[in-house]
Amino acid sequence: MKNHACAPARRSWLRAAGTAAAIGWGVLALAPTASAQAWPTRPVRIVIASSAGSSGDLLARMLAPRLESLWKQPVVVEPKPGASGIVGTEYVINVNDGHTLLLGTQTALMSKFTQKNLRFDPLADLLPVAKVIHYQMVIATNAPTARQAGTLAALVALSKSTPDGLFFAGNGPTSIFNLSMAIMNRDLGLRMATVDFPSVSAMNLALLRNDAQLMVNTPSSVKGQIDNGTVVPLAAVNPERYANLPQVPTLKEATGYGGYLPLLWAGFFAPRGTPAAVIQKIDQDLRAALDDQLKQQIESTLTGNVVASSPAVFAREIQAETAVWRDIFKAMDFKPE
Repeated sequence: MKNHACAPARRSWLRAAGTAAAIGWGVLALAPTASAQAWPTRPVRIVIASSAGSSGDLLARMLAPRLESLWKQPVVVEPKPGASGIVGTEYVINVNDGHTLLLGTQTALMSKFTQKNLRFDPLADLLPVAKVIHYQMVIATNAPTARQAGTLAALVALSKSTPDGLFFAGNGPTSIFNLSMAIMNRDLGLRMATVDFPSVSAMNLALLRNDAQLMVNTPSSVKGQIDNGTVVPLAAVNPERYANLPQVPTLKEATGYGGYLPLLWAGFFAPRGTPAAVIQKIDQDLRAALDDQLKQQIESTLTGNVVASSPAVFAREIQAETAVWRDIFKAMDFKPE
């Protein structure tokens, strides 16, 4: 099965919904809110399953002051990276103290299909609260490599003409960056070997040192390096060019690629057992915090789009996207590690 068979899925998964999840999670929107009026009664922790300085960390730290003013309690951001997001996700599920939330990406959810002997079920043990942002993603190289191959098509050719191919800087075999590259490369045909690093910052540093010659990442993560030319984005992983990177062609423009375009997002989750009224309150307060000024700050800093969401909408989107990824893994004959 080719990647292009999955292309319509990107356009339709937001409209699709799994009935079971819609029923199970959708009731959150109907729950009474009276029991949540006293929440929170102590400091709230926002755990991100990535390293300090990552996009998730920056997003949490921009939201924290607004939420503190609404909740009248300290909001503490705790990065807990490791194992492609599993460490932080499992921590939130296990602590389950009523005041610890996960700000995570789909990497946490995909662990259900990518990891053997997982000690939790993210689709059952996490309750969707609200999606916050859709991030931009680019395929990028470094300046020395760009001097040899200034386009993605030229980079593919370079990889095939180099005796050992090129090195791809990853963030773990089941991270969204690695999985996205694996999906796209089924059509691109890059000759590459993946080298995984414990954090996004280490991944970026490897590219700058030329220990790796390409990566998939958010432009915000390497904005300074893009601005000074030490990192060169070769293709936008998006159907249209990004307004802030108008010179960067889309993946289709760069190579003719017509396959599935992965989408990176971040959203809030609470552990299973969190009262529905608390879920509803967190969602409402997030919407209140995300006024126009903060939205503009987040979008300009993190190169993404803040999205409207709710527990029920987020749950439906997760169920539909999970079905798409399940089919992709099956088509790739992906073996859990």
